[in-house]
Amino acid sequence: MGASRAVGKQLLQVIRDIDRDGAATVLQKLNLGHLAGRPAAEVFVELLEGMCPPGGRVDEAIARQALLDAIADLAESDSGSFEEMTAGQLSEFFQGFVIHTIEGRVIADIGKHVVNAPENVVQVEGILDQLHDFVVGCVHGHLGQHFDGLAEKTDQQVADIVEAIYQVSFELVSATTGDVQ
Repeated sequence: MGASRAVGKQLLQVIRDIDRDGAATVLQKLNLGHLAGRPAAEVFVELLEGMCPPGGRVDEAIARQALLDAIADLAESDSGSFEEMTAGQLSEFFQGFVIHTIEGRVIADIGKHVVNAPENVVQVEGILDQLHDFVVGCVHGHLGQHFDGLAEKTDQQVADIVEAIYQVSFELVSATTGDVQ
């Protein structure tokens, strides 16, 4: 999950910078000042193109799709403008990205190794819903404490946080999916 971790690190650094310097300053720093006052989802789509360009390996496609899914969730929540996003909304957005990357990786692995596929779409949807609920529980259960004092963290500390989040979350998912079967 190297691509997802790299994008997660960049995303958490942006969130940290927003917390520390403010959204308007971050937009200027990223040469996106023209997006001031625009919906948060629109700004994140612009960030997506720099963080996750189209094409690449499966791992990169998982990261891109996860960020697109997190942006879609954000758009559905009607979060307002980028500058209006609260620390809680930014945390939820980041957690959504992590959740979608883990789900994407698990689904890709299942697709690669599946021998007996579900018999119909309803069964597939049921499996996907169970997977989503399980991953959400694992990620939310272990992410909250990492957002305390984010503004004071260095880039290396942010990178270490993202690494720890993925390691713990994916180990939980991997260890427990065997129990689910």
